[in-house]
Amino acid sequence: MYEFLKRVHPAASQDFSVGGRIAWAIHCYDAAWDAWEKGDLATAVITLREGVYAFPFPKSLELLGECLLQEGNIVEATIYLAAAVGMSEEVEFHTLFLLGKALAAANDNYVSKIMLEKAILIEPDAEARELLRLIISRSKTEERVA
Repeated sequence: MYEFLKRVHPAASQDFSVGGRIAWAIHCYDAAWDAWEKGDLATAVITLREGVYAFPFPKSLELLGECLLQEGNIVEATIYLAAAVGMSEEVEFHTLFLLGKALAAANDNYVSKIMLEKAILIEPDAEARELLRLIISRSKTEERVA
């Protein structure tokens, strides 16, 4: 859709207010959600990338990050999840937890701990607490080795 817009009206392809971009992003999110629920991560990721390109709203960024995390693309997942946190007016537990989880998988104990602590303040979740405990333990082990 936007390749055509680039050819016929290049300036409009760089304008988020152009009619249809937001609607397309919402459509992509809905289609990706359906694919994700069916376990079709590949389709969900492709569709979410298209939607984020059209208009990057926090829920699309979060779901793309979650899908990438499930696929094992940890660094890329971290980028999208951090963007979701940064763009959210009110950050939710799930987004912070996913970002903390991605950072933990990427061995960033310091920032992972911060995100998990923020998530737990919102919702005292058992899985988040267990991951935080693991991160703290891992940090202490690394400090002793260094």
